[in-house]
Amino acid sequence: MAADMNNLSEEAQSLARVPLFKRLEPHELEHLAEEIDQVNYKAGETIFNEHDRGDALYILEEGNVRIWVYDDDVKEVTLAQLKPGDFFGELAVLDRGERSSSATAVTDIHLHRLSSDDFQKFLTDHPDAAIDVICEIAQRMRQTNLLVSQRASKNINVEIAEQSTIGQRIADKVASFGGSWTFIIIYASALITWMAFNTFVLVHYGHGEAGAQFDPYPYILLNLMLSMTAAMQAPIIMMSQNRSAEKDRLAAEQDFKVNLKSELMLEELIRKQRERDAQMDHLNNALQTLQGTLESPNAQQS
Repeated sequence: MAADMNNLSEEAQSLARVPLFKRLEPHELEHLAEEIDQVNYKAGETIFNEHDRGDALYILEEGNVRIWVYDDDVKEVTLAQLKPGDFFGELAVLDRGERSSSATAVTDIHLHRLSSDDFQKFLTDHPDAAIDVICEIAQRMRQTNLLVSQRASKNINVEIAEQSTIGQRIADKVASFGGSWTFIIIYASALITWMAFNTFVLVHYGHGEAGAQFDPYPYILLNLMLSMTAAMQAPIIMMSQNRSAEKDRLAAEQDFKVNLKSELMLEELIRKQRERDAQMDHLNNALQTLQGTLESPNAQQS
């Protein structure tokens, strides 16, 4: 076996190092090498974009590839960093749909490119490899689902605090203090002290009937200060209430996004599970047919 491997062409030996093709015989590797195209990309080049037509599977021979998508904020989200030996682009090849993500070369890379028809024929002829592909897809789905759920869960309070200005923070603190028992006690104590000092203390000092009172009853100066305090405090409290309303709106929007993503993920999982079941049934039927074909000559010989 080792001698046969040494006699392989360079392309076939390269394929033999790929885990997906580890169970192939030397002659099968040679046949596969004739069907696979060798492609190269420079660092930063795009291999395919999201929503492109899926026409081929790629196996990474050298370099690194980044798989990514755009999120709701039109920011790039990295789903996976692939290393030599990994394959990608299999979903669109299996269901013949659009690409679900984009792929970009992180470094200079060398790829094996297997067309959609050749890849499906390969899976039909090699059920063990088909199981390996399904297991790899399941593992990637788990990683993607975990990433999506983590990104969907955001701390609205932290985001609001990071975006708030100095004036908004002051407004929040003023509103918080103005709505506390501490403020009520301090303010009530100041009012009582003001009135008692003017009514019972300063009346005994100075000259005249009012004595040294600077704000005698009905406390006009005190009423003016109370009005000014209320006039200044009202818009500050309204500013804080507006921020609370904005926070509630963002929280409701975030809840909607989480629920929507959960629903979409569930629908996608159900759809993919049905596709996997159909593919497994197809592979099992092909395997049974192959076994029946192999058993028929043996039965005739016996």
